[in-house]
Amino acid sequence: MIHIGTQYYRAPFPDSKYWEDDFRRIADSGLNTVQLWVLWGWVEPSPGEFLFDDYDRLVELADRHRLGVVLSTIAEIHPYWIHREVPGSEMVTNMGIPVVSSNRAECHFGLTPGGCIDHPEVWDRMRRFLEAVVLRYRTAQHLVGWDAWNELRWNVHADGLVCYCDSSLKAFRGWLDQRYGGLDGLNRAWKRRYRSWEDVRPGKAPDRPYTEMMAFEHFITDRCGGHARQRYEVIKGLDPDRPVTVHGANPCVLHADRFPDNTPLHRGNDWDLADALDGIGCSSFPMWGNMDDDEFTVRINYLTSAAGPKRIWISELQGGRASSGRTIFPPVPPDRQQRWLWTGIAGKAETLLFWCWRDEVFARESSGFGMAGSDGLAEPRLAAMAKTGSVLRTHEELLDAYRPDDPQAGVYFSPQSYYLHWAQNGDGILPLQGVQAYSRALTRLNVAHRTVEEEHLGALEGLRILYLPRAVVLDPRHTDALAAWVRAGGRLVCESECGAYGTNGIWRYPQDRFLAELTGVREIGRRTLEGCSMTVRYGGRPYQLPASQWLTPLAGEGMEVLGEHPDGALAARIPVGAGEVMLLGTFVGEGYTRGMSGLAEYQPYMAAFEDFLLATAGEAGVAPVAAPAGPPDVRSSVHVKLGRSGDRSVAFAFFRDDLPSVTLRLPSGRFTAEATEILSGQRIALTPTQGGDECTLPRGEWGVAILAGG
Repeated sequence: MIHIGTQYYRAPFPDSKYWEDDFRRIADSGLNTVQLWVLWGWVEPSPGEFLFDDYDRLVELADRHRLGVVLSTIAEIHPYWIHREVPGSEMVTNMGIPVVSSNRAECHFGLTPGGCIDHPEVWDRMRRFLEAVVLRYRTAQHLVGWDAWNELRWNVHADGLVCYCDSSLKAFRGWLDQRYGGLDGLNRAWKRRYRSWEDVRPGKAPDRPYTEMMAFEHFITDRCGGHARQRYEVIKGLDPDRPVTVHGANPCVLHADRFPDNTPLHRGNDWDLADALDGIGCSSFPMWGNMDDDEFTVRINYLTSAAGPKRIWISELQGGRASSGRTIFPPVPPDRQQRWLWTGIAGKAETLLFWCWRDEVFARESSGFGMAGSDGLAEPRLAAMAKTGSVLRTHEELLDAYRPDDPQAGVYFSPQSYYLHWAQNGDGILPLQGVQAYSRALTRLNVAHRTVEEEHLGALEGLRILYLPRAVVLDPRHTDALAAWVRAGGRLVCESECGAYGTNGIWRYPQDRFLAELTGVREIGRRTLEGCSMTVRYGGRPYQLPASQWLTPLAGEGMEVLGEHPDGALAARIPVGAGEVMLLGTFVGEGYTRGMSGLAEYQPYMAAFEDFLLATAGEAGVAPVAAPAGPPDVRSSVHVKLGRSGDRSVAFAFFRDDLPSVTLRLPSGRFTAEATEILSGQRIALTPTQGGDECTLPRGEWGVAILAGG
């Protein structure tokens, strides 16, 4: 069953006088689930005193109105007594300053960041809270599952880079000890002469040696994942039959973050989280974040890629107008909201929770986000939701069994490259821009793809082509898998200085990099970039591609030169075994993203970048999942997601403009001569052609069409 619900209670809001009528309206709107925040600071106002009276009533009300319940354990909002009971548990900044906790900006009661999660007594108190909540509600038959950690927050309002307390330093050194097999192993890897673990310090700030800064960033990521596993094990140990997930504020790919408050991926790595938990989720506020539908689709694809076979939750989806202090944001129209919801379902999300039901009343979020709130569009939103609820009930079996097709193209995601750029610049924006560029362009082209995380290279199986944007950090555990995949027939498309650094933060000479060993072709050094484009000739056609930062010409034998520079080839392709490597001597993805952000000098080259990706994917045997049977171009008209439900094919079409219909060419044989558009109930004819099966899909009132075969 797909659970579509709304966040309802963040104690003590809403006031109890609204509860009965709100739950009736929630059920009438087509939603089937409510989410309740169970806050540690609220539930345990004094040590060992657990007060659940408000939650007891809310859980009972949900049962009466036949609504499922998701319980979010907000253990990161600490009780006010935490530092009295656990002296010395404060976090410490990189400047050695103990953190003074306070109420969180949008949460009415409880301390943040509170005690350090590396302190064993802080964790022991937190564990007791989690146990008390699970023991209280695990017998509720309508309990859907547990969101064990909201947005993976742990350092909100720390007011500096944390944590450097004694407990965290001990944990960091233990992490290094396990990772490198002792101090001697660390010395070999880092090229140091440490004689005591007490001499090993975490990185303090960017623009210092990369080595220990990158290690500390990685530790912070792993530490977050370890804490998530701790919460999971407590809850799952007491309630083994229900799913336990966590969710970030964004998919982790988007957590490039900035000094001085955060390191990249400081809220964990979604791939590691999915390995350990029953699933993962994320928050998404598209109107607040000024996202178009393609950007939202890319976010869901990051989540789908990380989750693999595990569950996907869209744990917070914008319900109404956003609020941040006195700034006003656009209202949420029903058609946009329904496209977000169906985009999530097309990406395999099984639980989607709107934030929130009523407008908030506390601090900077007051007056905002209510699905039934006061932005002027509540009634049409709820009417649209009721229609979706009816479709979900009618087609429950079809949609429950739906799974997207496995892609054959991939985009490489390197957390280590984020760490290296942050160690220098104080953010990971440049590698993020590269990943975003390829992900967005492939989405616009309807080329199904997955994001391949550097430590989860089993995801290469089934791929024909892999793009490596700004993958400047590679180690043998990465390169061995990539090389084997290429020799077996895969195609790599690499940007400048691929693998120029190791995870120890030390630069490699060009001849010592894995691509030089794999192909016999090496870069000869950085050259000044004049302008913002480079010419590549591929498949008999010239492409004027966006370029960024510098040029790195190539030297070597056996390469087909695709682009030239006075000092050597600027782009080349080299056969390797049954596969191929393509080398691009600049950062083309970053240039595309700059064009997307509005920089005029890059915009003339954006279409060429998309065309180039389409050509490289096509030569690798990867075709778009759908193509327009005639004008307009698919990039401006419609995005299509193709999958299966049992032996039936399902195609989700999301219109980008106001065309009343679009004629698509779908892969031959996926649908019979006639299929059903399930939102309208209309029967759609499909006509076999030489290039595939053609059909004309109506736009529908939300700009969504869903075609089901059989």
